[in-house]
Amino acid sequence: MRRLAPWLALLLLASFAAPAFAQDDDEEPTGWRSSGFGQYLSAVDNRFLMGINSIVTGPADPVMSTVEPRKEFDELPLAIVTKWPIGFVQGTLLGAFRTTSGVLDLVFAPLTAMSMLSPEPRYQIFADAEHEYY
Repeated sequence: MRRLAPWLALLLLASFAAPAFAQDDDEEPTGWRSSGFGQYLSAVDNRFLMGINSIVTGPADPVMSTVEPRKEFDELPLAIVTKWPIGFVQGTLLGAFRTTSGVLDLVFAPLTAMSMLSPEPRYQIFADAEHEYY
């Protein structure tokens, strides 16, 4: 437990420090944020928060895909019966992918040369974090 405590403290500090890195899009970065190291820290923070977002929201995918299946499932044979079980399977696979990619985003957050692995978020927990592609 003693080895885990510093990592938990770092995780807690990073999640509370995220609003300190926030800035308006039309505002030019100033001070340390305009430096290369500041931009690196901002990218690491963004990727870290998107990884946490993916891990936390991953378990909601099976439920939401069952309750509200995709429109493409209406074209399945016997869609009135089959779209909900197929939606559950699709949601389970998407949830597993979202959780796994969230863990990888957390682990590889310092390597900003890699692109973000998490898919587009269904729910956004952190208002400051932005997905790289969406």
